[in-house]
This record gives sequence, structure tokens and C-alpha cells, in this order.
Amino acid sequence: MNTGREARLRVIEAVFMLTSEGNRVFSVNSLAVITHGEYAEALEWLIEEGVVDRVNDKYLKVTVPRLQLLMMMGSESVINYINYLSWSEFEEFISFIMRQEGYETLRGIRLTMGGVRGEFDVIGYRGSVVIVVEAKHWLSISGSELETIVSKHISKVKALADNWGKFTRKVKLSMINASIYPLIVTLKTPQLQSYSNVPIIASHQLPSFLENLESLKDNILCFKASQATLSTG
Repeated sequence: MNTGREARLRVIEAVFMLTSEGNRVFSVNSLAVITHGEYAEALEWLIEEGVVDRVNDKYLKVTVPRLQLLMMMGSESVINYINYLSWSEFEEFISFIMRQEGYETLRGIRLTMGGVRGEFDVIGYRGSVVIVVEAKHWLSISGSELETIVSKHISKVKALADNWGKFTRKVKLSMINASIYPLIVTLKTPQLQSYSNVPIIASHQLPSFLENLESLKDNILCFKASQATLSTG
């Protein structure tokens, strides 16, 4: 029996395909059929990693976003299987990765700013750093579409900075001074990597981006929210 990397990858792939957004539970028997019985040691490894947990003797449950399973297989697997994810799973994955890097996260925040109602897919914050993510669950995005997406996102994030007091009261966040960074995250590798100093990254690039944010700050767009904007709204 192959108990090395190949077996682990095969079991992860099987678990991914046996689950869905609405159902993270799968049976041991189904896993055995797909992997031709070669799953035991790899499954125990997933349990030890905290990715899968036992429900009972017959069923198990995935405990992380399904996209995280793909990440464990490598960026190529993310690209091959990411089409199976829903938009909400995509946002869930973004939040999950940000939390792993020490950020608190908010999803689906709606805020009326200057008479216009805006929605923010994912907002991550750590210390005085705030990252506002526009998550694009599109299979294909042209360069011109990305430019439009970025321009609209910049307007929303600027409005957020200008209405910082209103936002912090809404979400009960105590942050007087903030550096707010717009970010676009796409399903697959985008045609543009940056536009108007706003980074555009693929989902599998998010961990690396967060790890290296400090060295990137001088080259990417940032809005400052301070005490002067706390009374706005």
C-alpha cells in the first residue's frame, strides 16, 4: 500500500469530491471505494492535521474550508478543482487563510456611505492594518474587466475610509487609526497582477501575499483612517 505523498494526495482529492458546501460529512465506505481501500494511514494523517474529524465509526467530517484541502495538494490542484467551489466557499477560504495569519475577519458587511450602499466581501484586520478584499469567483476575467473591478473597489474602500467612524460603530470595532489596503482575489491566476497600485492575486497566492505584506506596503495603495474620520457618519 502506498502510504506516502501520492496516497495522501489521492485521499485529499477523494474527500474533496465526496463533500460539498452544504455537506462536509462523508462515509468511510465511500472513501474506501474511491481510493480502492488505500486510505487508512493517509486519513489518520488528515485527522492529526485537524482537517478531518470523526463523527462516528462510519462517518467523518471536514473541519476546514474545502479550498484548504486543495491547498494541501498544491497550487496546481487548486487550479484544477477550484471550479467546484461556490462563491461563498471562496470567501470562506479567504477568511480562513487570513485568520491563519492572525487577522480577525468580517464577511458580507453592508454599509451606506454618502447615500450609496456598498457591500464588502471580506475584511481582515490585525493591529492597525485593514485589508478589504473584493473576491471574484469568476472562471475567467479579462484585463479590462479587472481594471473596472479595481476602479470600483478603490471607490468603495475610499468611501469606507471616509466613513470609518460609521463602520467601526456598526461592527463594534475599536480602532482609532487604520491603514486600509484594497485587494482583489480571483479564482485563478489573473491577467493583471496590479492596477492603480492595487494588488490582484489568485486564491493560491493569498498566504504568500499576507506573509510578505510588510515588504509590499510602500508599493501598494493605502487609505488612512484616523481620529479625524471617526466622527464621520
